[in-house]
Amino acid sequence: MAGGGDQTLGEDRLRGVLDLFERLRERPPWQWRERLRPVLFLLGPGKPAKDVAELFKDRCEREKAPVSHIAADNAPGDVAGVLREAKRELSQPSSHPRGEPPLRFPLLEMALWLRDLREIRLAGDDPPDRDAPSTERENHRLVRRLTEPPVGDNENARRRELNRVIRRRGRDVLRDLDQEGPRGRTAVFLAFLEQIAPIGIAVVALVSAGAAAAIDLAAAFLAASVGLAFVIVQIAARMRGWYGVRSFGWFLRQPYLDRDSTGFLGFALGVFDPRPAESDDHAEQLDLLLVAAFLEDLRRNYRRDYRRAAWARVRYPVLIFEHLSPGHPGVRVVELIERVRAGRRNDGRDDGGPRGFDPLVITAGVDPTAPAADDPSAPAGPRLVDRLAQSVRVDLWSGEPQDVVAARGLWDRYWEEQRRVGVLGSRRELRVDITRDPGGNLPSAEPPRRRPRATHPALPWIAMVAVAAASVTVISVQALKYCSPFGITRTADGECIGITDGSFRFGEGSDGENNDNRLSPVLRRIKSLNDEVTRSGKPYATVVYLGPLTADPSIKNRQIDLLAGAQGELVGLAIAQRRFNDASQNLRLRVLVANAGAKFRHAEEVAERIRARALKDRSIVAVIGFEQSRRQTQDAIRVLAKSALPLVGTANSYNGTALLDSHAGYSPYYFRLAPPNARLAAHAAFWARNGQVGGRRAKVAEVIYDGDPNDLYSQDLASQFQKAFRPGTVRMRPYRDPGDLDKSVREACQNPPDIFYYAGRSDEFRSFANVLELACPKRPLVLADDEIAKYVSDNAAEIGRKGTFTLYFMPLAAREAWTRRWIGAQPPQTFYSDYDPAARSMTGRSPSGDRGPSVTRAAVSYDAATMIATVANQVFWEQKASPTAGAVFAALNDPERDVLPNGASGVLRFGPRSTGHQVLDKPVLLATVRPDGTTEVRQVCGKLIASGQGRAECPPDG
Repeated sequence: MAGGGDQTLGEDRLRGVLDLFERLRERPPWQWRERLRPVLFLLGPGKPAKDVAELFKDRCEREKAPVSHIAADNAPGDVAGVLREAKRELSQPSSHPRGEPPLRFPLLEMALWLRDLREIRLAGDDPPDRDAPSTERENHRLVRRLTEPPVGDNENARRRELNRVIRRRGRDVLRDLDQEGPRGRTAVFLAFLEQIAPIGIAVVALVSAGAAAAIDLAAAFLAASVGLAFVIVQIAARMRGWYGVRSFGWFLRQPYLDRDSTGFLGFALGVFDPRPAESDDHAEQLDLLLVAAFLEDLRRNYRRDYRRAAWARVRYPVLIFEHLSPGHPGVRVVELIERVRAGRRNDGRDDGGPRGFDPLVITAGVDPTAPAADDPSAPAGPRLVDRLAQSVRVDLWSGEPQDVVAARGLWDRYWEEQRRVGVLGSRRELRVDITRDPGGNLPSAEPPRRRPRATHPALPWIAMVAVAAASVTVISVQALKYCSPFGITRTADGECIGITDGSFRFGEGSDGENNDNRLSPVLRRIKSLNDEVTRSGKPYATVVYLGPLTADPSIKNRQIDLLAGAQGELVGLAIAQRRFNDASQNLRLRVLVANAGAKFRHAEEVAERIRARALKDRSIVAVIGFEQSRRQTQDAIRVLAKSALPLVGTANSYNGTALLDSHAGYSPYYFRLAPPNARLAAHAAFWARNGQVGGRRAKVAEVIYDGDPNDLYSQDLASQFQKAFRPGTVRMRPYRDPGDLDKSVREACQNPPDIFYYAGRSDEFRSFANVLELACPKRPLVLADDEIAKYVSDNAAEIGRKGTFTLYFMPLAAREAWTRRWIGAQPPQTFYSDYDPAARSMTGRSPSGDRGPSVTRAAVSYDAATMIATVANQVFWEQKASPTAGAVFAALNDPERDVLPNGASGVLRFGPRSTGHQVLDKPVLLATVRPDGTTEVRQVCGKLIASGQGRAECPPDG
């Protein structure tokens, strides 16, 4: 007999029943094969049944599979006790592998707690025992508070008290899953983390990486923030009582107890309230509820969803009744379990049909001679095994004929029976007589199913780390592409380009993160002014400034690359924005700043972004800037012209900047504030040959210019000067890099010219000046265009102090031109009176000091912004509607309109498209740097003011 001698021998003799047991508790790999398991009855007296039960238990514990063994002796006294013991044992560490979470029974735990409260209330005023656990004493105190609420609305007081307690209990049930060794909040946190974190973080990582790759870092950060917040809220919520209460909504769908419409609190009060007239039925319904909660908890533990642990469970939980006798509560538990599974009510009718699959496997030892009732005085009757068999039997229709009216329901009855058989199976019991041993050997059974490798506890975390690492890598790579989450991208050479309202600080560093650079304070002021426009709630027009706002990454010494021009243009924009918004009653001006990169390398790409933004933001009425005459600037103008946006060039002087092609001519949308190179070169040659530069007539000129084919300005200006300097001699000396410049200047100084005409860029002017100082024996005379006004702005004091060369230059605008000599008794332009305090407040230093903004570039950008704002305001009042780009363009294109009769750089009236919308008779200035570092304007040709301007020495046609 099993257990009677050697255990191995017993197992060999019982191999058949052990193999049957293994098949019963082995979980199939596919959900569609899962079915309710029948009850296994082991027929025989107590000792053999106990031995087989021990073998079953040992097998489960060796595999750390979930098992509960209900002994014949010292069995719990009622159904609740059996379920409590089963819950405790199924949750033990011996019932689950190391590293796997145990089975959890929150529904059963809550139902048992409500039942305990009911039992305490039914017991009346009996106090708890002295050695009662703290939880029992707490339950007694709670019952007293619920039965003796404060004076007032007793029902509402009871509900509030029960609501408070159940919220706390919802948290505690999730924390204290068993009675031995509560796992604590940390363990619960880790359990939920195992369910949520791997897949949640992996999904967040994938979405974030996709957003970073497809859109920009802002979308990636937003996706990551929302996703991680959702994961954290999910984890935190499950630790709170309200989530526990919410998860108990299952009780409201059960048919076993009456309930009102007030949710789970009403249901809990229904369990708590004693009903003497219905006490027996109420107790039975409560037992059915406990059994249903037990089965539902098991069903949820084995539900094949996103939880890895549920897929890793390859053995069904086993409830072993060692030996059932008529009075054993296990008999009642088996009957109630089958009633719940079959969906039968007390009267035998259905309560909604069978419940579906649950994973519980039941084995029970039964003496086939034991009576069904535990009553010695009762006459011989049904056996206990027959009583149990009756409780688990699948009820089908007896085949009785129906009348002609009831025939209508036969088809529904037929399908209900099919469903019942599909859920419960064709047989609900298996009987094995463990006392019969025919002898013989059985072939070896198939090896038991092992846990799938894909459900290893470490696998979700490994996958999560791998996906997160890949996502971080993608985002990190994208972070190299983006300087800011909001559309500011990083180029291959390290510059930050894009469009900002001032919130991103472009600067001298390529990373744009140095908030101490010279552009940051001005951008901060523009951001503040834009915020005021938004807060005002009034209509506004938007201008976009496109310029080179970062230093050339190829230059190691960033001090060489001057940003005085860009700083000056931004200061002029801010002054124009402030003055217009203060004066305008309704329309406001908003300014966006776009960085095209050093030397306008990325102008076309940024122009595409401006164009795309203008299609969405109809308040954009113009783009200003384009200060450098380069091929990339031409490409940007062609892109933006497709959007029909007015384009205003500030310092761009190349004649063919806006030429579309030889047939189409100039772009109709481009308006030039700077005089063209041909006019500038004609004035420079005239002044040099006639003695206005340095006091002597120049006959030989050395022209220094940048030979970069992409630099349209330098080569064109040098060529135009060569044509205009006649009948003098011109020697052309191009350079491509500082080494070429050094060589060219040294060669020129061996046979010094009468004048050096510098047509290069301000970036290389310091190198040019240094070579002059070292290589030329006499103090040379230098004439340059407006391009070096940026250099002068930063180094005027040094130029005057050293006196190694005499410098004349031709700024596009100058404060010194607005003196009595040139404007007579007329009041000076108010821009210059506002400039010093405004620039000082934005930069924190004196505008006339070193590394200050270029007042020349500030003046022309002020004129451009003020002109657009003024025209937009006129359109606003004429059309009684927010101005559009088309309306502003039409006003600018009106030949009869002085778009700005009193500009800081002169009177602004544009000529026809055929000449590229040049400003008619735009002033051309000749200035020099005095020994004290100040600037003196020697000549003013063109229309600085409307009338009464002082006379100057100008070319016959200028």
